[in-house]
Amino acid sequence: MRFTSKLLDTLAEGRSTILTFDCEFWHVLNSSGDPPFMTEKEDFFFLPREIGGFVLTKRADGSWEYKAPFYATFRHPKRDTALPISKFATVSPQTGYKLDSIEKQLSLPWGESYLSRLPREEHALWKEGVKAYQTDANIASHHQPPSWIKKLVDLFPSAMVIVKGKNDLYAIQNMCILHGYEYKFPSIVNDIANWNLESRKKCGTAKLEETYMCVKNKFTDITKEFQSILPLQKAHDPSTDASMTFLLALYIQSKEP
Repeated sequence: MRFTSKLLDTLAEGRSTILTFDCEFWHVLNSSGDPPFMTEKEDFFFLPREIGGFVLTKRADGSWEYKAPFYATFRHPKRDTALPISKFATVSPQTGYKLDSIEKQLSLPWGESYLSRLPREEHALWKEGVKAYQTDANIASHHQPPSWIKKLVDLFPSAMVIVKGKNDLYAIQNMCILHGYEYKFPSIVNDIANWNLESRKKCGTAKLEETYMCVKNKFTDITKEFQSILPLQKAHDPSTDASMTFLLALYIQSKEP
């Protein structure tokens, strides 16, 4: 599918590619001797667990070509991680129910339920939860090796990269650090988190889904066209979050003088 739009041209800032993506994360505890992973936290860092997004490519005739979105999942990194929970996982209802049940039985809250920090008697539950997540049909069918990340990073130098927040890019860089891949820095980043203050003024929140719901009735025609074709099924599905991030980036750009 192709689009011709001055708004897209402006958003791209002269780049021939627009890349939008979103991650759900493995929360990984730092270990002594680790290389300096990218993080805003003191004791843990993020690795990608699920990635969803899409690419727009500018053609010789000036139009922008959109192809099917991408979605990839990555197996447990064999590090000390927190248990994934259903709210931030694109799993079946049955797997989600199981993860919810296990989450309630653990003595530590989500985000702190690292295997090393749980009582030994809860280790079997934690392992059961990770296995349930990884063997879920949707997750397992999209598993990619860590080297998949190199394909994404190869796009960075020529792309306008659109994200919300630094952690998505940090997670990609950390994957490269962990596996010894070259990390190629983006040509330019449009971080819509920079609009959080305006979002709070306009919508009373800076959360992605709530901001999207607040302004979606004010979209321009080209933004509405994308809204009709992009995946927008469920918040915290990375494909949906990437779509909302892109639509908000277009909305924000449309409001610029």
